[in-house]
Amino acid sequence: MIDHQSATHQTISKSIRLNASLNAVWEALTQPELMKSWMSDSEIEIVTDWEVGSPIIINVQAESYKTAFKNTGVVLQFLKDRVFEYSHLSSLSQLPDQAENYTLIKFTLLQEEDHTLLKLNLSNFPTESHYKHIDFYWTITLEVLKRFLEERH
Repeated sequence: MIDHQSATHQTISKSIRLNASLNAVWEALTQPELMKSWMSDSEIEIVTDWEVGSPIIINVQAESYKTAFKNTGVVLQFLKDRVFEYSHLSSLSQLPDQAENYTLIKFTLLQEEDHTLLKLNLSNFPTESHYKHIDFYWTITLEVLKRFLEERH
């Protein structure tokens, strides 16, 4: 069992090779219309200007669960075709809007010959259940992103 403090200090690192150009991967990660195609099978609205320090809001209408929720955060890094990082707190968590409750999500892209290596680093989990949920979600979602990109290629 992970207690609150150790969950906060845990990190998850994942990487995946994508048969797609670095630019195509970047666009899939940062263009709201493309993000909607791989992030969820629910209705999604993404609101941000991608400026460091600006909010990022993802409104989700999950028909399959008959619920709506909002993911909020702040853009922390945005280096075109290289690094995209933001903080993340879901209204589903019912946690207070405090810095220690935000998970950090960081994508790093590297061009490798004819494919792109996408590295994902996740850190700062307010609870054990957040740690498990984020790990599960991104394990599946990276594969969905891979299929999405490679089918478009």
